[in-house]
Amino acid sequence: MLEIWLTVIVFAIIVEIATQVQLVTIWAALGGIASLVCDICGVDNTVQIIVFFAVTFISLALTRPFVRKMTKNIRNTPTNADMNIGKTGLVTKIVDEAAGIFRVTVAGADWSAKSVDSRMPEIGQSVKVERIEGVKLIVSPV
Repeated sequence: MLEIWLTVIVFAIIVEIATQVQLVTIWAALGGIASLVCDICGVDNTVQIIVFFAVTFISLALTRPFVRKMTKNIRNTPTNADMNIGKTGLVTKIVDEAAGIFRVTVAGADWSAKSVDSRMPEIGQSVKVERIEGVKLIVSPV
């Protein structure tokens, strides 16, 4: 079982590195290390498997709330585009009336936009940015 535990540990560490500090598999690596130690000490294979799952789930349960609190701000950092949500803009051009696409200026930047309710606004009408989907603003009339 030595090879299995080494594979689990290496795989978990590689996945952890690939996910860039998202802490997804670190607990499996800890369980693998505990089981590897059990294997070296000559513990039965069934007990090694139980130790793997026990250490993995206990370490997850004990550290996950702390890790979630520490990484909360990393995942919720808005982009520059997200900062336009809630702002008011001005419709500047109708691009494709059939598709409901028009141009909007928000905070000095020109954006492609669609209406929340599929109604086409008029040029010069004020709109509020509700959300962003891809590179389009989804807006509602003010």
